[in-house]
Amino acid sequence: MDAPPDIHSLLAVLDRDEWFSSCASDLKLALVRDARLLRCLAGEAVYRDGESARHALFCVVEGAVRFSSALHDGSPSLLVYLEPCHWFGDISLIDGSPYIRDAIADVDSQILCIPMQSFTQWLDQNPKHWRDIARLSTNKLRVAYQVIGEPGALHHRLARRLWLMAHGFGSRMQNPSLQLSVSQEHLAQMMGSTRQSINAALARLEGLGLLVQGYRSIELCNLENLVNHANRLGGE
Repeated sequence: MDAPPDIHSLLAVLDRDEWFSSCASDLKLALVRDARLLRCLAGEAVYRDGESARHALFCVVEGAVRFSSALHDGSPSLLVYLEPCHWFGDISLIDGSPYIRDAIADVDSQILCIPMQSFTQWLDQNPKHWRDIARLSTNKLRVAYQVIGEPGALHHRLARRLWLMAHGFGSRMQNPSLQLSVSQEHLAQMMGSTRQSINAALARLEGLGLLVQGYRSIELCNLENLVNHANRLGGE
């Protein structure tokens, strides 16, 4: 674990996240006061499924983290792909249970780690802020409900998922990113599809002028048109 980060510069970075920016200043300071930066190389685990929760929350400061698990046949399943400045780990903070899923650095990354003991003690002394933790989890639950049972053909569902990724799965609704760093393989795992099918769906969306593909990257051309396509389910 690295040395404590510079608090003032860190606060400026974290305010890019809509949940964090909406929190009261005393909660923001409580989050970063005892925090440490963890540097992970690509492929390193932030934590593994079933590990006891030693940290209350995590936030991607640089790089990206993927949440994955293995299916019954041993093939990987990618649940979500998190970029700066997305917070995670809130489930174990709330219920005290071990972490669920593997959190793996996809590229060399810096992860902010909030100590469990000091932060939960502070929350117990300032219980009104548990509501803010509940907001963090509820925002994720809303996104999960959008993803479960997504209607439409693969290219419709992929358009919707790319729109969600652009908005940080709800963490940057007012400041979306048009440049996504994600591979076709990761998209296939996330969508429960094959790389070949994802390639065809991306080619279709590119042909409609909705995106431009690069190496492990996708540039979205127009988010409004993208979500309109996702919701246009009348035909293939």
